[in-house]
Amino acid sequence: MSIVLGIDLATAEARVQAVDAETGAPLAERRQPLTVVGAAARAAGRREQPAVHGRVALDLVAAVVADLGERAREVRALAVTGTSGTVVPVDPAGSPVGDAVLYDDPRGAELLDLLADEGFDKRPRAALARAAWMHAAASHAASSTRYVFTPDLVVAALAGRPLPSDTSHALKSGIDPVAGRWDERALALLGLPVECLPELVAPGRVIGEVQAPVTALLGLPHGVLIVSGMTDGSTGQIATGAVSLGDTVGVLGTTLVLKAVSSVDVVDDVAGVYSHVAPDGLFWPGGASNTGAGVLRHGATAGFEPVSGTTAVADTGPASSVSYPLAGPGERFPVADHSFEGFAVPFDGSTGPGSRPDSVAARVRAVYEGVAFVERFGLERLAALGVEQQRHHLAGGASASGLWNLLRASALGRPVVVAEGAGSARGAAALAASAWSGEPLAEAAERFAGRRHTIDPDPVLTEPLEARYRVFLAALDERTSERTSPRLLSTTSEPKGPSSW
Repeated sequence: MSIVLGIDLATAEARVQAVDAETGAPLAERRQPLTVVGAAARAAGRREQPAVHGRVALDLVAAVVADLGERAREVRALAVTGTSGTVVPVDPAGSPVGDAVLYDDPRGAELLDLLADEGFDKRPRAALARAAWMHAAASHAASSTRYVFTPDLVVAALAGRPLPSDTSHALKSGIDPVAGRWDERALALLGLPVECLPELVAPGRVIGEVQAPVTALLGLPHGVLIVSGMTDGSTGQIATGAVSLGDTVGVLGTTLVLKAVSSVDVVDDVAGVYSHVAPDGLFWPGGASNTGAGVLRHGATAGFEPVSGTTAVADTGPASSVSYPLAGPGERFPVADHSFEGFAVPFDGSTGPGSRPDSVAARVRAVYEGVAFVERFGLERLAALGVEQQRHHLAGGASASGLWNLLRASALGRPVVVAEGAGSARGAAALAASAWSGEPLAEAAERFAGRRHTIDPDPVLTEPLEARYRVFLAALDERTSERTSPRLLSTTSEPKGPSSW
């Protein structure tokens, strides 16, 4: 018997899951919140959090190991997954010397524009611009300071030294994901020495072992392998089993990540589309939107629980407004525009002005539908770029909401597959199992996906959602006409009025 661990560093929470490597059955899980700076910092243009990921992850691993009891001696390997584009300054030992600057922090935007002006606009480079801004602005910036990603903090804490970063977490730094190289021309333009960046390695590779003092501290057996990970969107994809050609997946958590599986590299800077390279060499094109369940933590919907509040939201009926829900300025996919603020326009289904949502449930319904519209538009953008699509899967923490899943299927107008219990920690564990055993990732992913069920569109919902989607496209076209492909926004519907909430 053998056990693998998946360590997931989400925006608001860290979690560790232990999984039986032979059966894919979950055995134990622990989680702990991660602090994100408050409203005042957000208003000042900062999105960061204390870089405690290494300490928190080790505490959670120790708790999971204790829960496993005698079976803890069966732990063989682990992998770490985290948000894409979050950057942390570290010292030569891999310990943080500043806060983690999150993927949606706007600082470094001017450097990103500089890269675009010089022709570096085909692959995503926001994380690289963020690191260059940190290097230039921080008082601790020195030749010994390096800029890494949150999983690297955990890996360094486990191994007792820095290990290579995987190309998946580094992808939004403009790297060549096939060759695993930094773009030295872009680095020279930004004034960021390559020595300040980590070595790169493909995902799903054994990169080290948990060092002896840490194994004793955590209760792990000797020789636990550390496997290079992938971003949380990618490991969420793995957890659904959607790793074969034609598969697509929408991972809905704090944000919405859409991914597909393709035999060719797909990149489009207008849509914010980029391709991860999987351990088996296939490409996973897609993008990460700033919409998602995290929007519900702000404003009138703050504190709403998507699962327990289902009845009230269902009873409101189709939303009286059409929204592209964002918690703040900036979008990455399916429109790449750091100044885009989303929208909410009234809808009444005819010609007059719609009514403003006047209850929390009504506002939540508008967010549910809006996220579903972003998901549909994202899949349409991928299709327009030549990505063939067959089965669409749903994953992420918010996929526990049956109502939201039904709205997503109905907005798409086709069945969706929900992998029960799928999550990024589970996908990271599958990645670790594949590297440890040597089996193809597709086989491990199929086993770890566990139970799945299909949700069909509801004919009662499909027609009103289709009408609202046409308004969504018209409103999006009005606000992003210079950044959005006209062929994807053809519609005769017009927005019914300005944003009202």
